Amino acid sequence: MKGTISIRRTAFIWLAGLMATIGVCAATTSYFLVRNEASDFLDNQLRQIALYVGDARSSPETGPDSGAPHDPEDDFVIQAWDAAGKPLRQSHPAVGIPRQPATGFVDISTVSNYWRVYTLAAPDRTVQVSQDMSVREELAANAALQAALPIIVLIPLSLLTLSWIIDRIMARLNRLAVAVASRDTTVDSPVPIDDVPAEVVPFVSSINLLLARLRALLEKQRRFISDAAHELRTPLSALQIQIDNLRQDDRDGRFSQGLAELEAGIGRATRLVNKLLRLARYDAHETAPTSQAIDLVQLALDTVARLTPLAESRGVDLGITRQDKAFTIGALADFEIILENLIENAVRYTPASGIVDVAVLTGGQEIRIEIRDTGPGIAEEDLPRVFERFFRAGAQDSEGSGLGLAIAKAAAERQGARVTLAPREERHGLIASVIIDLPE
Repeated sequence: MKGTISIRRTAFIWLAGLMATIGVCAATTSYFLVRNEASDFLDNQLRQIALYVGDARSSPETGPDSGAPHDPEDDFVIQAWDAAGKPLRQSHPAVGIPRQPATGFVDISTVSNYWRVYTLAAPDRTVQVSQDMSVREELAANAALQAALPIIVLIPLSLLTLSWIIDRIMARLNRLAVAVASRDTTVDSPVPIDDVPAEVVPFVSSINLLLARLRALLEKQRRFISDAAHELRTPLSALQIQIDNLRQDDRDGRFSQGLAELEAGIGRATRLVNKLLRLARYDAHETAPTSQAIDLVQLALDTVARLTPLAESRGVDLGITRQDKAFTIGALADFEIILENLIENAVRYTPASGIVDVAVLTGGQEIRIEIRDTGPGIAEEDLPRVFERFFRAGAQDSEGSGLGLAIAKAAAERQGARVTLAPREERHGLIASVIIDLPE
């Protein structure tokens, strides 16, 4: 077995890599965005410091101060007073921020703005620098937005990546589910675990053990049915010989009725044994007989002819109502078994004076052989079970072994055909159909 892949380890590695990538991308993007914002703000501070260094305000030689790109809200309000309290300098004379008596930070509210003020009170002068609080709020809001923006952009991408990771992990489980669902009980090899995640290996191993036990059980069942059927054929044949001998000795006919009933019972038992043997062969998946071209109309005619004596003895009108030209390739013996079981089933369940019609229909991409009877039909709740072995719809003392439909279905499956049963809509009775798909 190859090294198994762990769902836990795979998910952890992919998610760790995804989160690390998101973190790196978010940090890098936020770094560049915040750096640009801070750079603009600090450049303006450098500009203002250069303007107000010295005893008098400087003016650029290349033009007025307003030519330097900056946001006016970022400007500091710089005020200076001499020891007598006379104003020495006012960077923004229109802004009336009162002089503070002591050194330190204070928050001051004016008519139009809210200011953060630092006052330096020296013996010879007082210098006061003020900044609009909206600048700090703007910086905080921009920093928060710039930090969240990369994450907001990366969340959808991370969800798509996470979905792809999950799909990749679950694809192995889906392949395993398909392999288990398509598994046939006759396949001896276990479900492969080469591409199965490590956490699922014990589960698959349990399934393989269960399938092995199921195969062994089915094999015992098939062997028992086959052996029992073989063992029963010999005594039944011997009983038939004894009946024939007794019939020859019964010259006055005293035992004729008893012998007839005994012979009928042996006949039913013989038919049951033959059906069991046939079903055992289908269960064993024996190779189908050689395929050949089959004229389905001729097959239907021959089958009806074989079962006409049975229908007449029961007072049932058996005939063919439609004969569309229809040919298929397959094993003739299997198609004979299918039609014989379906038609015989219809005849046996149709009461005296009833009708059984056989029709060969061709249309579209399929051929249908329909057997319509006027019998009691099958209750809707019994339809899903009619192909089960030994199941008989209606009264349990009704005629039949309950194997005919199971055999017909097994033969049809081997030939790639389908057998369906449906109630008649226009009257009481049943429609049994053999459906054969035509090659495209």
